[in-house]
Amino acid sequence: MEIRSIESSLEKIRQEILLQRTGNRLPLGPVGSADSSELEARLDKVSADLQELQPLLDQELDRRQRMLGLVSGLYLRNGSLDRSHELSQELDSREGSYLHGMMHRIEGDYSNAKYWFRLAGAHPYAEELQRRAVELVEGTPEADAALLRKLKREPEWNAALFSDLAAASALTGHNSLDTTLLEKLHSLELELLLEHLSR
Repeated sequence: MEIRSIESSLEKIRQEILLQRTGNRLPLGPVGSADSSELEARLDKVSADLQELQPLLDQELDRRQRMLGLVSGLYLRNGSLDRSHELSQELDSREGSYLHGMMHRIEGDYSNAKYWFRLAGAHPYAEELQRRAVELVEGTPEADAALLRKLKREPEWNAALFSDLAAASALTGHNSLDTTLLEKLHSLELELLLEHLSR
């Protein structure tokens, strides 16, 4: 297996996920099992191929970090939290820390998530994410005005603030009026991170 072949497989999986889930939501809490066992098996294969090529990839550390980050993010998108967590812990990058934070947010460990977000720093597409998040909220008539005000106060995406919003949603069992909107924002946050990792 060649590195370019693995990258091609990862991009194909990412594009398939985007096509399947466009407009969909990323749950704010764990759903119990992976969305797709077929997708999880494909990601397991890519992950195993990356492990085989580790000696070669050790010479290209940035590329290895990016590829492992992409696999971790795709596992996360699939609901495979444990597998995503294993890989994000191997990553010594801001993207790995950000993915680690997202995983802990989904599992409901909000203070740990905020620790990882502080370690990661800003989302790679923080300004674009913020702009698109505000547009999404403004375009949702039933959106809570307080939510819009909180988002608009920030010059760029604030993962800690979003973790607080997810925690507030958890208090309602993720059954508040804003849950659907928050899940769409969560999905956008991950989609832009995956886009960054695929470059």
